[in-house]
Amino acid sequence: MAELLGLLALFVLGASVWQLRRQSEFANRWLVHYCKRQQFQLLSVYRYRFCLRKGRLLAHFRFEFSHDGMQHNEGELWLCGLKVMEVSVPVLREDPFGEL
Repeated sequence: MAELLGLLALFVLGASVWQLRRQSEFANRWLVHYCKRQQFQLLSVYRYRFCLRKGRLLAHFRFEFSHDGMQHNEGELWLCGLKVMEVSVPVLREDPFGEL
């Protein structure tokens, strides 16, 4: 009986790791596409944390991007499973002097 519980625990752990990896790869692909549409340069993506909202376990990712090649900004992506719940980026300021 103990061996069966050990195998079950190992299976659940493996499935959880596989799902986390799958979610991270989905977030990365989605953000590459999002940044391309917004004409941003995606610099990095990382999982920040998990939290419960309205009874759902949400994964919170943060990503770094550049909109002009010089400044570096940080945005947020919220996923529930493989579904995008919310994406937010800061208000981007334009150079007051224009491009030099």
